[in-house]
Amino acid sequence: MNDALRALSDALEPVRSSLTSLEPFFATPASFLARLVSDGKSRSSVVDTLFAHFLISIACCALILVLSIAFSRKVIVGAKTFDALKEHERSTWHTNMCTFWPAFVVTAYALPAILTYDGKVNSFRSVVSMNTARACGMSVGYMTWDLLVIVTRWNDQRTAYGGAGALWLFIVHHMFSIILWPYALSRGLCAYHINYFLVSEVTNFNMSLRWILSTLKKTHTKLYLFNGLGWIPLFISVRVVVIPKLYSAFVNSDWRVFTSAQYWVAALTLPIPSMLNLYWTKQIVEGAAKFLLTGEDITKQD
Repeated sequence: MNDALRALSDALEPVRSSLTSLEPFFATPASFLARLVSDGKSRSSVVDTLFAHFLISIACCALILVLSIAFSRKVIVGAKTFDALKEHERSTWHTNMCTFWPAFVVTAYALPAILTYDGKVNSFRSVVSMNTARACGMSVGYMTWDLLVIVTRWNDQRTAYGGAGALWLFIVHHMFSIILWPYALSRGLCAYHINYFLVSEVTNFNMSLRWILSTLKKTHTKLYLFNGLGWIPLFISVRVVVIPKLYSAFVNSDWRVFTSAQYWVAALTLPIPSMLNLYWTKQIVEGAAKFLLTGEDITKQD
């Protein structure tokens, strides 16, 4: 398994090289942001690199949105098919094109960060690799973009994702990640856990493709079926199988490295991603079972 993962990591090297080459163009605003949120002790090249990729991610999401608006109707989908979509679907289509972004770029950095992690598993403190910093910047950049989409397109997003409850869950998840992950990494904390949280972004691909196929009324196709069935083992292997490993590290690590405030934040928030992953796994498996038995897509909203 490790050999396969290393081969995949090597195959993603051109993605990393291309994105890393953009860092100098964002260095000045990244440095400004780093000074705003870092104290003198926590300011480091890790923080500057993280914010450079934070800005790269937002810029690329904006570019994807523009390209989707320009080409989706006539080139990607076809004018007749696109015009037949409901108004909220046409709007959400363009913003959902951006959801593919973290599946590739965050994984491109987080996977080698996990494979080359050389810190102690049972230690909350470690040296933070540049791959971890870049993956985190890409992820929180996308989540910042997604928050902006949710706030500005609330009604469309609520319809697309099945109600306000799902959106509030996204908002809470995004806000915690945007605030806590950069804070922790800037202080050399919790990198082991954050690496695994970051690599789980790879499952966004199946989720995004599922929405697109459902919107295009392609739920009867083999692609929809294979995508849904492939999503389950990927989701479980990336987000659920690792839970015992993360729990062991959580329980057995030296908690004395934290200040009092950091202690309680870590104790209360580190288990949350695993709890959410178990909840989402239940939803995915139940949805897949219902689709196979009835042919009904329970996530599709009119």
